[in-house]
Amino acid sequence: MLPTSLNLPMWAELEDRSGEVIELVPVKVKFRYRTDDPFAVVLDFAVGAEQWVRWHIARDLLAEGLALPPRTPTSVGEGDVAVAGDLDVPWRVWISLSSPTGVADFAFKRASLVDALAKTEALVPIGTESDRIDWNREFAALGGEAA
Repeated sequence: MLPTSLNLPMWAELEDRSGEVIELVPVKVKFRYRTDDPFAVVLDFAVGAEQWVRWHIARDLLAEGLALPPRTPTSVGEGDVAVAGDLDVPWRVWISLSSPTGVADFAFKRASLVDALAKTEALVPIGTESDRIDWNREFAALGGEAA
């Protein structure tokens, strides 16, 4: 029987523009995926000793960003999340996260994200996500009834 969730530790680098020199600061990340929420991956970023910031990202957005050829000056995503390759370093992928309090740009190793995405696809193949949704539960949560 396949597992119903993933919890993969990985590292990213936060682009720190607070000083005179732009630095990349290592950040612990937890890549999470659940088969009962098959359209999203969750990235938890360590922002302190016991503090984490959680972002839900569309799995297909991540897949689309990883499908871009390295060193392409294009990004995917509109709004709060964008995914792009690095123009200078082919093994790096950038995930940009925007909120009302600011923007954070994180550099990931492409291979780490490709591997994590492949593990989600082994659990729920792309295109079969809606088969995993309990629509009766979703309608009930919205205060309605299932058809």
